[in-house]
Amino acid sequence: SLTVLWTAVSGSGITYTVRYSTSSGTATEPPSGALTVSGITGTSITLSGLTQGKMYYIWVAAVLSNGQGPYSIRVSETTFTVPNKVSLTTNQVTRTVTSN
Repeated sequence: SLTVLWTAVSGSGITYTVRYSTSSGTATEPPSGALTVSGITGTSITLSGLTQGKMYYIWVAAVLSNGQGPYSIRVSETTFTVPNKVSLTTNQVTRTVTSN
């Protein structure tokens, strides 16, 4: 999963639309096949069900009472797999970290 955070737009009744894709689109316009999450009332969202090890491109737009504003400049992030158990040995001390 990826968590996306953004700065709020001032005003009341504002929601946000997030579009994301493994295709880069343009800097300010998602490709036509980008997935869409709309009606977001906060300033963050966690995108889940993503393919591990893939680069995702993300755009955010504010939706005001008179319509949607322009998309943000795209950001990109690669998902990664967190191993279930990792053992690290440093200075003869072994630490085991297990994810839940």
